[in-house]
Amino acid sequence: MISDLQQEYEAGAAAFKAGNAAEGAEHLRKAAFAGHEEAQNQLARVYFAQLKSRQDLISLESAAQNGDHVALFVLAMCLIEGRLMEKDTDKALMALKHAAAMGNSLAENMLLQAQG
Repeated sequence: MISDLQQEYEAGAAAFKAGNAAEGAEHLRKAAFAGHEEAQNQLARVYFAQLKSRQDLISLESAAQNGDHVALFVLAMCLIEGRLMEKDTDKALMALKHAAAMGNSLAENMLLQAQG
């Protein structure tokens, strides 16, 4: 039997495939925030792909401040790479730790890899 999280993830993927990005992102958000690892991965990719300007970065920062752990993970990646902001590994590590504490499995995995 397919879980509700898996159904949300699949609905999100189907919506993106059909060209409805807003609906797809909403389904991915629901699954990602509930702990679906692949939904977190896909939503992070969507967020990262949409980062083209300082205004996009401000929107991402706002989402992170409002509890979006996927946005916080993407901000950490921006800090690591220096994308639209100055590189800062200390701030990136702090963001990864906060995202992991909020249930972001991508951040947890990165922190484990950094320790190993």
